[in-house]
Amino acid sequence: MFNRISKRTLWGIMVLCLVCTIITLGIKIVLKNKLASYEAGAASTVVQAETEEQFIVATVEAETEESDEDLIRKYDIHFGEIDELYRRMAGRGQDVGTKDGYRKISELWDRELKALSDDIASGMNEAEKKEFFDAENTFLVSRNHECMKAVGQNKVSFMEEIDYLDRHIRLTREHCNDLVKDYASYLAS
Repeated sequence: MFNRISKRTLWGIMVLCLVCTIITLGIKIVLKNKLASYEAGAASTVVQAETEEQFIVATVEAETEESDEDLIRKYDIHFGEIDELYRRMAGRGQDVGTKDGYRKISELWDRELKALSDDIASGMNEAEKKEFFDAENTFLVSRNHECMKAVGQNKVSFMEEIDYLDRHIRLTREHCNDLVKDYASYLAS
């Protein structure tokens, strides 16, 4: 009538449940430790990148308060500092911190481009300013198109975002260097 479970089978089931519980707790502890170490590593990478950026931004702001006697030299120094950050960041592996680093470096180059454009335009008359800013707008549109070519059709993947930002950095860097060379007379005055 009633099927009964033998004591031996009951003990086997209890031992199996106990072993499964211990294994589950062990896996949970291991995964929790790995997650904590990963988050600590990612946080230190972000803090290091933020510290480097803050140093450059503080240096840039401090130097803009000085006299504008030698703007070409100032921009060469700034470009060198950003290039050094780029080299250090490019030497790291491909992770979320790297994407943030590329984003911050692209923002630094955009700030330099804006400051450089403002310094160049300050020595121009209205007609020259209009022509200069029209050329700058054309560059910004073409830069966006060039960056999109580096990405392709799918703009979703992590690597494509890094490719976009890397192309953005390279194009902006080249353009800033070209502006310094082409408009040196406006920067020297």
